[in-house]
Parts: sequence; structure tokens; C-alpha cells
Amino acid sequence: MVRQMKKLNIDYYGYIEIGSDDLSLAEVYQNPAVNPYGLQENGYLIVKADGKASDIMKWQNERFKKVVPITIDDTFHGKIKPLNPEQVCAVDMLTDTKTTVKVITGNWGSGKSFLSMACAFRGLSKGLFDKIVFVHNNIETKNSSPIGYLKGSYYEKMEPWCMMIADYLGDKDMLQVFLDRGSIQVEHLGFLRGRSFSNSVIWVTEAQNLTRDHMQLLLGRVGEGSVLILDGDARLEQIDRKTFEQDNGLAAAIDCLKGNRLFGYVHLRESVRSETAKLADLLDKNEGE
Repeated sequence: MVRQMKKLNIDYYGYIEIGSDDLSLAEVYQNPAVNPYGLQENGYLIVKADGKASDIMKWQNERFKKVVPITIDDTFHGKIKPLNPEQVCAVDMLTDTKTTVKVITGNWGSGKSFLSMACAFRGLSKGLFDKIVFVHNNIETKNSSPIGYLKGSYYEKMEPWCMMIADYLGDKDMLQVFLDRGSIQVEHLGFLRGRSFSNSVIWVTEAQNLTRDHMQLLLGRVGEGSVLILDGDARLEQIDRKTFEQDNGLAAAIDCLKGNRLFGYVHLRESVRSETAKLADLLDKNEGE
């Protein structure tokens, strides 16, 4: 028996794919204000020919516009280029100044957190934001043993969840530089009530481990000049408590906010981390056979 992979209760992935021979495509090119595919606001149309993307368009403000792939000039990683059509859409969505709530989902190794960080630091370097506010719900991976009471300062308790940022920046010392400058601010989800963040990128990772109340709390923290970026896994296998299976804020946000002019969403399907990382999927395919 092969285990069936469950997904969040959504049927929307932020884009649709069509072949270059699709009969309605000519109509779109002739009149960009026509939307024969019923795309939601800020949704993407990926046109494929011979299995490769030949064109990508975005439905925004009641018309289609061409999406030009964005290369991010990054201090720590050089030029970051999208590796597939879905990543092209994701970077466009993450850097779009018209949207303030941005969700990116995907499986392990798809690049969702890396692209979220790259676009957050891009905004910081361009002076679009004063700081990155990193928010985390400190949930340990399911079926792992808890490490118990953590001694130390507030940041030292949060440090295990900040290592992904340290990895991006190169090491813990560089992370500390950004913390000392105030360019990165670390916040525990449980202490956000009554807070408001202006001119900030509020970034939440592992967003599959949030309830609907958590999501409402986060949306309410977005002050003037700020954006909220949420990245998470689209499969229930990476949800770490039963609570989030029964009450999932990520799924609720996607379902309730799709089509809103301030909301953008892209799902990444392909693992791009390494050939070895792709082997993780084989454990799902072979389990129980």
C-alpha cells in the first residue's frame, strides 16, 4: 500500500499552465484586457511550448502584462536568477510593490525560504524597508525530542530558528552584525499582540504551523509601508502538530485572500536544492510497498 500524499485544502496555486497552441491565447495577445482563463487578481499565466515556458503573463488591474524574469543582485550570493517558470512568478510576486501580503509555498528544496530571504534583503538594500522582522512560531519538528528549557537571553532562545538566516548570510557573526544594526529583528509569535511594524518586511517561515487566529494576528501587525511574507510547505506531512491539520491558517489565508488586489501567491513544485535532496520524495513513493 502506498501512502497518499495529502495537501492543504486548497485548489489554487497562483498560476495556470497552457500550451502555446491553446485556442484562447491569440485572444489574450490581441486584447490583454480579456481574461478567458478566469485568473484571479495577481494570478499568472505560464505559456509552454515543447515543455518549456515560452511566455509568462500576469493578470493585474484587469489586464494581462508580460512578466520579465528578475535577477536579484545579492551581496551574499551574487546574481540570483529564477531556476524555473514558477520561481520567475514567485520573484515577481515577492518584489511587486502593489501587494502587501505575499505567500509562497512549496515542498522541500523548492527554494521558497531562499527566495523569500533574497527578496527581503533586496528590499532592505534598496531602502524600501528599514528592517526585516523575522517572526517564528517555535514549533519543533514532529516526532523529534524536545530540547527542554532553553537558558539564555531572548535571542539565545530564538537562535535555533534563526540559523536559516545565518546560513543565508554566511555565518552567525554576520547575522549578529545585522541584529546589532537593527536591520533584523527577531520576534516570537506568542508576543505579537499589541505590536505594529511599519516600513518593515515581516517574514514568517514554516507558515504551515499556524492557525487561523495566528494568521489574523499577523495580518493585524502590518503597519504603514510594510509587507507580510509567509512561506510554508503545501503538504500536511510537514505540519508538526495535529492542531494545524484541523485549523490551518495558511490554507485559510490562501482560500480567503485569493483575488484580493493586495494578495499574491505562488506555489513551487520542483525541488532545486540538489539531486540528493530530491531523493526525499522517494521515501513517500516507496513507503508501504
